[in-house]
Amino acid sequence: MNISCVQTKICFRAPALDRHSIKAVVLVLLLGGLTLGCNRANPADDAPVRFVWTGAVDAESAHIVAGLNKTAREVRLHYSVEKTMTDSTTMTRMRSDRPGNQRVAQFQLTDLLPNTRYFYLVSLDGRLDSSSIGTFKTFPPEGPASFSVAFGSCAATGSDHPVFSTIRRLQPLFFLHLGDMHYENIGVNDVNEYRRAWDQVLASNTQSLLYRSHPIAYIWDDHDFGPNNSDRTAAGRQAARLTYQEYVPHYPLPAGTGDVPIYQAFSAGRVRFILSDLRSARDPYERPDSPQKTLMGARQKQWFFDELLESSGRYPLIVWVSTLPWIGDYDSGTDGWPEYQFERREIAEFIDRHQIRGLCMLSGDAHMLAIDDGTNTQYAAEGGRGFPLMHAAALDRIGTRKGGPYSHGTYRGGGQFGLMTIKDNGGELIDVHWSGRTDDNEELLRYSFSVKAP
Repeated sequence: MNISCVQTKICFRAPALDRHSIKAVVLVLLLGGLTLGCNRANPADDAPVRFVWTGAVDAESAHIVAGLNKTAREVRLHYSVEKTMTDSTTMTRMRSDRPGNQRVAQFQLTDLLPNTRYFYLVSLDGRLDSSSIGTFKTFPPEGPASFSVAFGSCAATGSDHPVFSTIRRLQPLFFLHLGDMHYENIGVNDVNEYRRAWDQVLASNTQSLLYRSHPIAYIWDDHDFGPNNSDRTAAGRQAARLTYQEYVPHYPLPAGTGDVPIYQAFSAGRVRFILSDLRSARDPYERPDSPQKTLMGARQKQWFFDELLESSGRYPLIVWVSTLPWIGDYDSGTDGWPEYQFERREIAEFIDRHQIRGLCMLSGDAHMLAIDDGTNTQYAAEGGRGFPLMHAAALDRIGTRKGGPYSHGTYRGGGQFGLMTIKDNGGELIDVHWSGRTDDNEELLRYSFSVKAP
């Protein structure tokens, strides 16, 4: 297996641990009494590793980010298909003289086995931190596959709400976070302010356990990008973009690296997920609406259209993650697509004109569960077909309602999330089930639909 280091030139194929190193790892595990998924406290401040989490997972690779409580000349990642770390464990090293933040280490794992669970640990200068153990499961290879995805948005900074434990116990393939992972509303261009916010989020007991045991895919909304209702004029835009790339294990960014939007896309089985950045390139929503007013920005919108064209026909199901409400009237005052009705119509007409099939939308922002079966999602000038839509929020905030109407109604409140179950046995149809749930796993809302496989 190959492992490459991120943001360092010292990348190499490392040898497997020898038997003495293996015994040391096992001893640390045994003495540490490690049990993944237990409700233990987050690593103490004096532990070498502050947090670990995994993202950008596919059938053969994964991106792991570790937060460190101290600088180190050598940071290693040990990983294996065995929880005891006694088989096929290899190492990646980084040096403390690497550029960038000395307290965050990134590791890119490649040549992994599909549909396989991996375990990993981090060591600093030869000291293994038993509290840093993490795990993830690679995605199934492209083709028919059944799996579930949990999704939601809007949680207070560092929230320890039990909803995160409920999500973890459901064992989804990954957790899709739809924005407002914190509510710091940062209004200055200071990466240290954003770093502090991420450190608070990842210090949460319930969240850190979820992120250490399941991959994440995440796109921001206003409160974790900048102030309330923030846009491209936000003072902290550059710092937000740079710190996201530093802290978050994300999929490759089509816009590149540095001061760029964070839109991205990936696939699992025969499902394509398209994540839109609807904050960092958008015009202020208070401006009068016109054909020039944009939520996406010209570059992202062209990428989005290209993604739809390339995905239609190849992937039977296309999941568009649009963090803001889609349904509503222009005079509703909603910080969402209703205030950008010209661009919303342009997108709806593109979908109709090119006969994009199998499209659905997942959204957050509004602190409610809501489902529309496509009755109210069509905004093309000549009419046409709509697409199913589901809102899932709030993970722990006070309930609100935005937009609508929604064919299947709304449930306003906190401690809520969504679960999407994909049943794809390789037949003519792929079945999709949406379930809106509470933190005690009570189902409040449900909707099922099927898409035709090519």
